[in-house]
Amino acid sequence: MTYRLVHRPLGGQTVLLEEKDRYLALLGQRFGRRFWEYRQSWAQAEKRAYLGAFPLSLDLAVNGGCQLSCPMCSLPAKDAAYKNLKIPQEIYLKILAEAKESALPALSLGLAREPLVADKIAAKVEAAVKAGVMDIRLGTNGLLLNETLIKGLIDAGLTRLEVSVDAVEPGAYKAIRGGDLATLEKLILLFLDIRAQMKVAWPLLRVSFLRLPQNKGQLGPFLKRWQGLADLVVAQKPIWHPGSKLPKPPLKTVKSIPCGQPWQRLGLGPDGRLWPCCSWYGENLLPRLALKRLSIAKIWRSWELTALRRSLIFNRPTASCLSCAQAGAF
Repeated sequence: MTYRLVHRPLGGQTVLLEEKDRYLALLGQRFGRRFWEYRQSWAQAEKRAYLGAFPLSLDLAVNGGCQLSCPMCSLPAKDAAYKNLKIPQEIYLKILAEAKESALPALSLGLAREPLVADKIAAKVEAAVKAGVMDIRLGTNGLLLNETLIKGLIDAGLTRLEVSVDAVEPGAYKAIRGGDLATLEKLILLFLDIRAQMKVAWPLLRVSFLRLPQNKGQLGPFLKRWQGLADLVVAQKPIWHPGSKLPKPPLKTVKSIPCGQPWQRLGLGPDGRLWPCCSWYGENLLPRLALKRLSIAKIWRSWELTALRRSLIFNRPTASCLSCAQAGAF
């Protein structure tokens, strides 16, 4: 059996593939009508045809740092103080209390950071489950996984473990991530073994492949490598950003930007920065807030976010949105 296309967002920057119909089927069985209504709203929000009173997904950078220094990432350019920041636990629980009140469907832990660096990450997942969040995702480079942490994440109720792999050749992986591919693969297989031993379906495993000069020609072998192992595979094109070490590509001519992310999700960094999308270009699009004054519902319907949405609808994008699109998002 080969992977089949599940989703290609507008612009095609990310392509999601799956081998078996597990993600939608399993979550649909678990949560029923509420889950299917969420997915319908997500699809409509991508087309800018739906805007709820609360985000469909919160993307939280619960910490500011990462143990790696990858060339496509802007995080290495940040100073040490930024990398040591964390969202305080009381603020995290405050966010989840508001999420519970508004029936938040989805939560992502990561947002261009390494969440396994954060303290008690399994407890954060468990708190999100108790808050009623259905789809809880954790995006990681995977190198900090270990048996205790894997069991903790499974017991906590994590929905999706999303691991950035990016290569099938050790040299390419080292050039991209600076680590050892064999070590990472052993940790992923350990996760799969423990999940099987615990006789649970969750979390689903998603592996990602970012198309870079260092791994050119490896996507086909990558799909073959993870066939029968990963539940989901995502193939992505990089979006160049001034903070990265990637060579600047020729800028694309962009006539319109069909981005629906400000209708779907809201990101939050440990320094109070608000992200209306998952791109580094979104880092400075909204005012930075003191975390203690945070109200997700008010931010979601704020004039700043309304103005951003209107700028996209009327094809008068901000400089950041235009740069993002020209750099590869659309």
